[in-house]
Amino acid sequence: MGTIRPFGSLCTMQTISNPPMPPRPPRGPPSRRSHEHEHVGRGTRDAIRAVAARFFADQGYHGTRLHEIAEYVGIQKASIFHYFASKEELFRAVLEEGHGQTEAIIRRALAAEGGWLERARGLLEAYVDLVSAHPEQAKILLRHSLGDAPDGYDGRSDSDRLLSLVTTFIADGQQAGAFAPVDGPTLVLGIVGMVAFFFTSAPVVAPHWILDLSYEERIEHVRRHVVAVVERALASGAAT
Repeated sequence: MGTIRPFGSLCTMQTISNPPMPPRPPRGPPSRRSHEHEHVGRGTRDAIRAVAARFFADQGYHGTRLHEIAEYVGIQKASIFHYFASKEELFRAVLEEGHGQTEAIIRRALAAEGGWLERARGLLEAYVDLVSAHPEQAKILLRHSLGDAPDGYDGRSDSDRLLSLVTTFIADGQQAGAFAPVDGPTLVLGIVGMVAFFFTSAPVVAPHWILDLSYEERIEHVRRHVVAVVERALASGAAT
């Protein structure tokens, strides 16, 4: 079981769906050897951003302290400002990373060969895999929707761009007679909510059911049922 942290009306739980933080290093400057062991294959900037994403997800923007991020990365707090000018800039970088990953899988899936439903299926499976691999991004967006973000931060342009990519695909499929006349934005937002809720809140809402399945089984379960729901919605009443 994980640790439940209350946040207003939101509770989050750290489970195996969100791998544990690396062990906290001892106080004082880390040795060169331990630093290299902890972050083999990725630069300090990426390490800061990855650890920050986990802190923002579990503790919220306002509850996250830069010195804790630095301690986990194995650097001094002042070193963070060599890569990010402020905590707000770090927060933006974390969300931009998530938006970039999401946009990449959308464009790749929609550009793939195959029919309309086949490409929709590929997109859904890739999205479930992305959220299951990075549930911290979904948690951060959920917290943001409840007001836990830097003052004045507005990420709607990124969200609108991603939503438009998928709803345009649905509209084009409807124009081609391949998809039923469903409301695109409602369907897309419903699927986003379904997937995000499972990987962020299901451990709190249905912990016993979650523990009955392995992590791989959970992912396959969500993938299979989300695809089935969307295929029914898009195929029902479509021209044949």
